Amino acid sequence: MILAIPDLHAKPLQVFHLSTPRKSTRRGVALFEFAVTLPLMLLLSLAVIDFARISFFRFVVGDATGAAGRYAMLNPVTENSLSAWQSALEIAARESAQGSPWIDPTAIVVHPAVIQQVNTTEKRITLKVSYLFRTGFWWPGIPSQTTVSSQLTLTGL
Repeated sequence: MILAIPDLHAKPLQVFHLSTPRKSTRRGVALFEFAVTLPLMLLLSLAVIDFARISFFRFVVGDATGAAGRYAMLNPVTENSLSAWQSALEIAARESAQGSPWIDPTAIVVHPAVIQQVNTTEKRITLKVSYLFRTGFWWPGIPSQTTVSSQLTLTGL
């Protein structure tokens, strides 16, 4: 077994102190960092707001499609009542978006229902609801408006 014996006559380790820069060289750095990061943070915040808005609009349009589908399931359509039934679908879809902020219920478009006879006792009804979404801010390279739509197919009616 070998034991290490410290050398008592060795020079002590030198400690180097890092000098902090003088205040005159750091004077405008915080202002520069703020000026660089502020536009990026604003841009990111606006992008998040627009993304949240389009997500909300997609939810409202999907809910309006569901409301029209519920009406279609509970109120069967006949050849004589087709126009009144289509109007009632529009009313049901618009009423579901009535309390939603930022959305105009009268701008919700309920497309005419497509009714297909599958066999003698079964129908297939396809409902489509759409809304014209406009971005809150101008984004280069991204269209300023787009159509948010939702489609629902009911079978076995």
